[in-house]
Amino acid sequence: MALLLKYLNREIFELSLVLLNKEGVYLNEVPGDVTIVDLSKRGRMDFFRLAIRLANLIAKERPSLIVSFLTYTNYLTVLARFLSRKNIPVVLSERSILSIALRHGKFYLLKRNLMYLLYPHVARIIAISKGVKKDLLNFFSLNSEKVSVIYNAIDTAVIERLKREEVDHLWFQKNIPVLVACGRLIHHKNHAILIKSFAKLHGIDARLIILGEGEERNSLVKLIYKLGVQHKVVLFGFQKNPFKFIARSTVFIHPSDWEGFGNVIIEAMACGVPVISTRCPSGPNEIITNEVNGLLIPVGDVDALATATMRLLKDDQLRERLIEAGRKRANDFKLEKMMKAYEQVFLEVIESRGD
Repeated sequence: MALLLKYLNREIFELSLVLLNKEGVYLNEVPGDVTIVDLSKRGRMDFFRLAIRLANLIAKERPSLIVSFLTYTNYLTVLARFLSRKNIPVVLSERSILSIALRHGKFYLLKRNLMYLLYPHVARIIAISKGVKKDLLNFFSLNSEKVSVIYNAIDTAVIERLKREEVDHLWFQKNIPVLVACGRLIHHKNHAILIKSFAKLHGIDARLIILGEGEERNSLVKLIYKLGVQHKVVLFGFQKNPFKFIARSTVFIHPSDWEGFGNVIIEAMACGVPVISTRCPSGPNEIITNEVNGLLIPVGDVDALATATMRLLKDDQLRERLIEAGRKRANDFKLEKMMKAYEQVFLEVIESRGD
């Protein structure tokens, strides 16, 4: 969203950003010419008040197009469009495997039924991977032409700048391998198998840094102490600039049970670091060709992850080959390509709008 707000063509689009709450670490990245509207969400039970506020806003502003990101916001937006009684096209961006994600959250049946009712009536859904599109088609029985796949992009210029920032940590000053993972500390990111596999790296003096924050922190800390690796593993919390850590790592590891796409894999490749990822649904296997530009392992397989990590730490030639191929692969996800694809979808939807 931040990239779209920055780089959408201002000769074509005039942008407003509607937020459930006007807060967050990326708020200062919103360009000055973007109008921000704060819906002031009060809590989990505030859904219908938000829908009415958004419906009134739509009726008042009558935009040419409404674009929504993230699942909760998506069904809220579609409902608000109906309540507004304005024939304004809605484009949704789905970032996850909904058939899995909904089952891991609360009010599964309510959310699923609401989506069954609302999603077929949107103008277009943008899926961030082929796997997400396949899941949407199967889960909601949607017309394939209604779902477009647009891969996430990376801003290579920003990564190149940020990865050069200094890192003031002793581990990066020693001649020892440092493994890095980056992602929210939540169950399906499965940092637990990463910690368990790290504990199996016998005969190699290495360190592990996990970037991110979330509800699983306490259980991960307990696991670290239980396995006796508390002097070799650190949970660094959320980092506004993860690239300076990733770029200085020996291996980047992505242990998720499932993903929508896996942006951080491309970012690690762009940083010049070899990547190990689970072959999870979906995303990583659309980015990584196993043994060519990265290594793919089965989901939840501690031993396979430990074996793959040992291979990369011991085989300098393999590591260098994956680094070179990974950099080339990262170039396939250029910002300009993503922006052109989004603009094309937006214009197609606007031009096909029926009043």
